Order: sequence, then structure tokens, then C-alpha cells
Amino acid sequence: MKRSRTSLISQEKKEQICNRLPRPRQVHWFRQKLNKWFSKNRRSFPWRASTDAYVICIAEVFLQQTTASKVAEIIGQFTEKFPSWDAIAGATTEEIETTIHPLGLFRRRAQTLHQLANALVIRGGLPHTRQGLENLPGIGQYIANVLLVVLQQKREPFLDVNMSRVLERFFGPREMADIRDDPYLQVLARKVVNVKDALSANWMILDFAAIICQKRRPRCPDCPLLQRCQYARKSIISTY
Repeated sequence: MKRSRTSLISQEKKEQICNRLPRPRQVHWFRQKLNKWFSKNRRSFPWRASTDAYVICIAEVFLQQTTASKVAEIIGQFTEKFPSWDAIAGATTEEIETTIHPLGLFRRRAQTLHQLANALVIRGGLPHTRQGLENLPGIGQYIANVLLVVLQQKREPFLDVNMSRVLERFFGPREMADIRDDPYLQVLARKVVNVKDALSANWMILDFAAIICQKRRPRCPDCPLLQRCQYARKSIISTY
């Protein structure tokens, strides 16, 4: 039986994490500023308008190491050709590769989709628990969180390199290389999205990361968080 990575933290480490976490009012300010920005700048994608577990799961598999705009171009064509897990399971990997070729990494994605489809056809659908989801081929912590939030209204973070970049720049850096293993970042991310509409809270951070808080050229002058951002403060100081 898998145990969550954060469940293995020692008591001493938990205390250290608590000492590093931002105060509730700082988290509230962060969410308030981003929510206002998000109301005018949110992105629209086909899978965001869907509550179909199949569509959402396919989209998230495609979104790994691919831009959302590329996925938006192809997902309609894919789900029309393969409208169910049974359709994917009954296809050859070559047929799947042909459809998803524009995404890149098409051989690996096709194999993942084929393995996932076969597993879901055998069990009769998606499991409802984190452990069950993460035991499936191609479904890691991130996709499991997305499915739990969208389908079950859980308050889990869509913690990837983009969300971590925003959180670390504003609140402070993580300690470990792997996002999934870093207890501070895991606890912080959950704290930030712990609101009734956790789905929008996740989307606003991901959209903000894509549009403003970009990896190489962050648009700090346009940032609604500029006033209190640790990264911006250091960047401004370093230019003088």
C-alpha cells in the first residue's frame, strides 16, 4: 500500500515547515490579488468546460510536457476518433500515434494511453481514491489531484513546475529538487488552494504562471503581486 510522501515527515520537520509557512492574511492577499487578475485574464480550453472524466483524463495526459494551445488543437479530433477507453484499448498504438503526432513524444504518449485504457476497461472505470488513481499507468500525483478536484470537488493543488514557480517566487523556495517530495511546497500549495472553489484557485495560478510569471522572462512590471513578491524584490535590488 502506497503512503503519501508527506505522511512520512518527522515531527521536527513538521514544526520547521509550520514556521516557514506564510500567515493566513498573506495567503489571503495573494489569492485576492490573483483572483481579481484571473477574472479578466482566465484562459479558455475545451477540457475546462467539461465534467467528463474521460475528456479530462485525456487532456491531462496530453498536457504533460506540451503547451495547452497544442492540446486544444488536437483533443477534439482525438476524442472524436477515440470516444471512450474501449476505443483506445481496441486500437493499435500506431493508430493512436498518428492522431497525436503533432503533440510530440507521440510514441510514449500512445503507449501510456493504451496501457491506461486497458487497465480501465478491465476494472470498469476510474477509481475514486488517490491510491487507486496513482496505481494506474500514467497517472501520477498531479493528474490524480486534477481528477479529485474536478470530479469530487476535493481541495488539492495542481502542483507542477508552473505552480511551484509562482509559489516559490512569492512565498519562498522549496528545499528538495523533486516537487512531489518537498513537504514545504506540498503543504503550502494545499494551504493556498484550500477554498470552496479549489478548481478556480488552481486555474488562476496556472494561468498566471503562463501569462505573467513565466520561467525565463517574467512580466514583473505587469504583476499584481509585485508589491510583496520576494523574487521581484531581489530582482530589483540586483539591477542596482
